[in-house]
Amino acid sequence: MQNNQKIIAIFGGTGFLGKHLVRQLTRLDYRLKVATRNPYLKGYLKPLGSPGQIELFKTNIFNIEDVKQVLKNCDYAINLCGILFEKRKEKFNQIHSQFPYILSNLCNEIGIKNLVHVSALGVKENHSSKYMQSKLQGEKNIENIFKPSVILRPSVVFGPEDKFFNTFASLAQFFPFLPLIGGGKTKFSPIYCGDVAKAIVKSLELNNSKCKIFELGGPSNYSFKELMEILLKEIKKKRLLINIPFSLAKFQSYFLQIFQNPLITPDQVEMLKYNNIVSGNYPTLNDLGISGTPIQNVLPKYIYRFREGGQFG
Repeated sequence: MQNNQKIIAIFGGTGFLGKHLVRQLTRLDYRLKVATRNPYLKGYLKPLGSPGQIELFKTNIFNIEDVKQVLKNCDYAINLCGILFEKRKEKFNQIHSQFPYILSNLCNEIGIKNLVHVSALGVKENHSSKYMQSKLQGEKNIENIFKPSVILRPSVVFGPEDKFFNTFASLAQFFPFLPLIGGGKTKFSPIYCGDVAKAIVKSLELNNSKCKIFELGGPSNYSFKELMEILLKEIKKKRLLINIPFSLAKFQSYFLQIFQNPLITPDQVEMLKYNNIVSGNYPTLNDLGISGTPIQNVLPKYIYRFREGGQFG
């Protein structure tokens, strides 16, 4: 693809998904300006591109001048910023709603051609989860302010370093059981991180005059229980799967808040009350010309480290 060294600003580009995206964009010869709170700790990104292809910018995303500096001379912008749970200095509304408002206004001011924003599958009015409420408001801010934008709503994202399969595989190392909140009936459409990265790249090429939304799910839907069964089979461990009612899970989750990275929060229990699958009301991965990667093609390649004997166990 010929892009004449187009320049892309990426916010949230140093995380799990960001690293996969940066790798794909550098292969396509884009120049990247990556915002990060601490560039000195994110030097691992630079070897993913050729010399000078990736620039890291020390950025407070709520500082207008910092964000302007990243957007300056850019053709496109990508927002991957998101948090799974709140901390004292990081709140859902700040990251998921306030920053998209700031970014959308500055994209208009600077003349960015396209903004790709990664949201979450399942957002809707009157959702009981604060996480989902903030994601929806962020989408509204972008739709109302910056028209030539693309919003991507992925289901649970898997791949090396993911926070889903790796977390539960770690639990299976130390506990004789895994919890099935709400009976494990909640359905997901897990999507490979590489496919989400491809969707972002494809979205940059769209020439749309108004905001377009895509729902991103993998090729198959699974219940939470089925995903745990797939995981246990791959790591060759037998563990009890214990049903935990939503009410009990929520009560227990309050006590887990004492940990820096809690296993589950009250808000995440709320999210588990809703299925997280493609609704059929919006374009999907297939409409971007991408075939979803099955879990079975990827999971064994990185989850083997939890097996006794590792890759050869």
